[in-house]
Amino acid sequence: MTITVLVFYTRRPEVTPEDFQSHIEQVHLPIYQEVFSENKPLSFTIRYTERVSSGAGDRLGAVTSMTGRADPEDPVVLIGEPKELGWDAVSEMTFRDELHIQQCLSVMNGSGGERIKEDEDMFAVLDKTKAIIMTEKSILM
Repeated sequence: MTITVLVFYTRRPEVTPEDFQSHIEQVHLPIYQEVFSENKPLSFTIRYTERVSSGAGDRLGAVTSMTGRADPEDPVVLIGEPKELGWDAVSEMTFRDELHIQQCLSVMNGSGGERIKEDEDMFAVLDKTKAIIMTEKSILM
């Protein structure tokens, strides 16, 4: 059975949402692929919060995320307040099994991991980065 890990990233205040996304895709992910090589996850998906400037809050009627009511760089939230979210992107990684995760953690504890952490410090607030293991339960709707 595969194992899913979610990593939540909070962008540095001086980094724009556009630069945050660009850095992750153009710089960080290539470093990640190089460092992990054969130990990389089976799949890696990254999702970014939609921003108020996109107009999605207006189209969906999300009162706290409407243009003119919220900062254009705030995330569009359907329930709650934009400032309460606390993260800007979430990555989802799928691993074969616990051994596969242990192999990745071994890489992270070496010099390759230092490269990854140094790069993450360029775009993310490291103290706010969280990585969690998820379980999956399929429910047909």
